[in-house]
Amino acid sequence: MQIAYNGLGSFTITAKPMQADVTLVTNPFTSPNTKFKSQVASLVVSSHDGDDANNFKAVEPEHPEDHKKVFNIPHAGEYEVGGVAVAGVDATRKDGTAHTIYRFDIEGVKVGFLGALDRTLSEKEVEGLGPIDILIVPAGGKNVLTASQAAEVVAQIEPRMVIPSYVDGGDDYGMPDALKRELGCPTEEVNKLKIVKSGLPEEDMKLVIFTK
Repeated sequence: MQIAYNGLGSFTITAKPMQADVTLVTNPFTSPNTKFKSQVASLVVSSHDGDDANNFKAVEPEHPEDHKKVFNIPHAGEYEVGGVAVAGVDATRKDGTAHTIYRFDIEGVKVGFLGALDRTLSEKEVEGLGPIDILIVPAGGKNVLTASQAAEVVAQIEPRMVIPSYVDGGDDYGMPDALKRELGCPTEEVNKLKIVKSGLPEEDMKLVIFTK
């Protein structure tokens, strides 16, 4: 599995869970300050209805030769596309607007995606998300979790690896250094992350920061 960061809350996850490659894109955005490059994917998830998460038209089908359209997931539920299982859990924002957090089961690795969450999770939401190996958590402040709040959520979920989102400095969001200080765990800086289940940390949790 390979993970790349597109900015804000958007990531591109490419894997081969069955016979063909399957690419998943999270929160494709429209932003005047942070550039989003058009993507090719089989599956797109959006955590909420907003310019930072619902630019579905920027994602083209991954396998057009098979006449397959992009499978868009904008809300909670259980889905399966090309061997990738997706579970969406309702987790409304503080102002009551609809918001969904997700778990992706890919190549035996459970990836948690918290979208643009702006509060800690309830016990029910943590249980709904289930055990997580890699957690993508917003940590840039503004209208998402601050670094200290993100650290609280990490403690709630206890993943083996943490990837911060909304930390590219675009649109007045913060940078990842604050979360690095809050977690105080081993840190790796990457351009793209290639990971298999056997490569996950066994003991100490790891923070992975994507560089531009």
